[in-house]
Amino acid sequence: MSRPMRMAPYIAVALAALISACGQTSSNPGITHATRQSKANAQPSGKGGNGIDPDMVSAVNINGTSSTLFSMKFKLASKPVVTTPVQITVLVIPAPEAGISHLHVTFQPGDGLQLQSERNVELSDLGDGVPVEQQVTVVPQQSGVLNLNATVLVDAGNDSISRTYAIPLIASDGHS
Repeated sequence: MSRPMRMAPYIAVALAALISACGQTSSNPGITHATRQSKANAQPSGKGGNGIDPDMVSAVNINGTSSTLFSMKFKLASKPVVTTPVQITVLVIPAPEAGISHLHVTFQPGDGLQLQSERNVELSDLGDGVPVEQQVTVVPQQSGVLNLNATVLVDAGNDSISRTYAIPLIASDGHS
């Protein structure tokens, strides 16, 4: 299969992420701050009125089915360049009154992407409507559209659901 044909699904995912991010804002007005892994600090000023950085974009839900329990957004700290680490801020946003008791996120890098951060994140006793922030560092190994997948498993009341999200990155070789 030719390289353009192999890249077509990745380009489609990247375009879907870009299109879905255009003009969207969170529908959760009750969100006032985000928590890091330790849920210790409120976000600094400069965030949107809902406490979420307005530069964050929605991750692409690979399952095709939405969840009323949570959503996911991300932001790159810098433009991805081959062999240069890039930090990604990932935000899992529980819906107000979702009642999420447990959250497990597994990060899986796609071809051409190396993960330098922890692969698994495990949290419990989450606050309703309080976003959970995770910093993830990846290193592109090749130029082009690369994917970081995040599978999120949540337990809320008697429900347990799983959703997989794609976080697309467009890496350059640094000479462009």
